[in-house]
Amino acid sequence: MVPRGGSTTATAGYSFSSQPKPVAASRKKYREPGEDLNDTKYRSLKETCITWDQRVHRGNTYGMYTQKAIKESVDDALREAEPTAVRRRRPKEKSIFDMPLPEIDRVPVDLTDNLVAKEVVVETKDVEAETDEFLPEPPPPPYVPQKTGIDVATQVEDGEIFHFDDEVEPILDVIVNKTLEQAVMEVEEEHEMAEMKDFKGEWHQRQQAMMKDWHEQVEAERARWKQKEAVLAQKRAQKKREAQVLLKIQAMDAAKVHLQSLVPHAVGELREMAFPDDKGMAITRLFLPELLGQVQEQVRARASAQSHAAQAVATAFEEHRAARAAAVRAHAGAHKAEALRRHEESQIRRGRIKISLDVGQGEVVTVGPVQISEQDGVGDIESRVYEWMQANQAETAARLPFGVLLQVAGEQPESAAALFDAKAGQISVVPKPEPPAPPRDPAEGEEGEGAGEEEAVEEEE
Repeated sequence: MVPRGGSTTATAGYSFSSQPKPVAASRKKYREPGEDLNDTKYRSLKETCITWDQRVHRGNTYGMYTQKAIKESVDDALREAEPTAVRRRRPKEKSIFDMPLPEIDRVPVDLTDNLVAKEVVVETKDVEAETDEFLPEPPPPPYVPQKTGIDVATQVEDGEIFHFDDEVEPILDVIVNKTLEQAVMEVEEEHEMAEMKDFKGEWHQRQQAMMKDWHEQVEAERARWKQKEAVLAQKRAQKKREAQVLLKIQAMDAAKVHLQSLVPHAVGELREMAFPDDKGMAITRLFLPELLGQVQEQVRARASAQSHAAQAVATAFEEHRAARAAAVRAHAGAHKAEALRRHEESQIRRGRIKISLDVGQGEVVTVGPVQISEQDGVGDIESRVYEWMQANQAETAARLPFGVLLQVAGEQPESAAALFDAKAGQISVVPKPEPPAPPRDPAEGEEGEGAGEEEAVEEEE
């Protein structure tokens, strides 16, 4: 702890104060009247609006702009928006946490084979001999054909030949520097490992002290718990004894109350068993069973009457519902028939008539609709009706070989206008009677008679 008023230059980064201090605010909470509105201590009102703030990114956040480019653009915009009188912002000092990219790892290359000359061991062998052996005759030289073409040569100028002493110097410098760097790094690592070992030893000692303290606290808590359990067991035993005493007192009170009325009750029960009451027995054995039987009969009779009444009401309701349903169906049928009649009459007014034909045995066939007009004659209408029957009802037309006759309400109409004034179901047709045979000429009759006589003569022959 650094005392107030002392020098804090050496320990400015690590000093602290246990006394609370107010926050050092460079801006006043309220502005005094008359102060300059352009004072640099106060921000402009539009700078507090999020729609003006240049730090809020607008648009697609997945663009190719990096975070650094966005930050630089925001700083430029804020710098341009500041008034000229405002003091320029000091450049930001480089932080100790701005770490550069890691250097490229250099893989060491073993150049021993290229820097050290190889020693070739020459094998020798001693042999004693008096005279030299005859060497075999050398084989004939292989046949070498005559060369064709031009030989290739290489010109080596002065200074181009490899000079070992000059070329090995940079490589040797690299190897020596790398060796020294590796040695220094190993020494630093050994020092760091020793420091870490000392720190671990101290940490283990602190942990052991903490565990020892914790065990002591646990043992003290266990002792307090055992003391609490002993007090609770003592109090439970005391409560149990008090409950047993209370139960004994209640049992004694109950026994005293029971024994007070025991003798009178025993005498009363003995009197009922040894000296029964005849009236009570007659009521219990005779009157009550007979009364119960009569009540059961009345209940059965009432239930039977209620069931008969409910059945009669249900039957009457079903009959009323069936009659109502039949009336509704009849009304619907009459309404439908009336609608059909009106439709048929409207069709008759338009010249589309339907004709009824009685074919016998109570069967009525409907013919049509057939289109007519007031200019048509009755005969034309009859022919048109017969043609419609031949096209659509061939079997019915076969029964009427001579055609049909129109009738309106059982009478033959004089013109087509009577058909337009007819009601629904009044237009009908009847079979047309067979036309009379044409009259014969006398000559034809005589020839016919002579022919008949000749035929008769032939038959006789």
